[in-house]
Amino acid sequence: MSNTNNVRNDIKQVAQIIEKLAQQIQTGIDQGLPIMATANELARNNSTFTFTLGALYALEQPKSVKTTTVSNPSGTTTHKYHNVRDSLGRFAKV
Repeated sequence: MSNTNNVRNDIKQVAQIIEKLAQQIQTGIDQGLPIMATANELARNNSTFTFTLGALYALEQPKSVKTTTVSNPSGTTTHKYHNVRDSLGRFAKV
């Protein structure tokens, strides 16, 4: 559970950074300042935010694996001919 808490803390930090950058961009637009460097940083942090959310999603998913049995409607049997050798080292059928 501590992993989940660490990831949640990371998400909160990145979200705060994104919020500050968005405010800086809004201020820059109002004042007529260049905003491209800040906008690039905002885009990078948005990518980080997305990947961190993916990590949290992966940590919180249940770890059960669902299996299904494949049916054999034609009734064929499987043969294990792969890499079977006789006493002389030659390939042999079972």
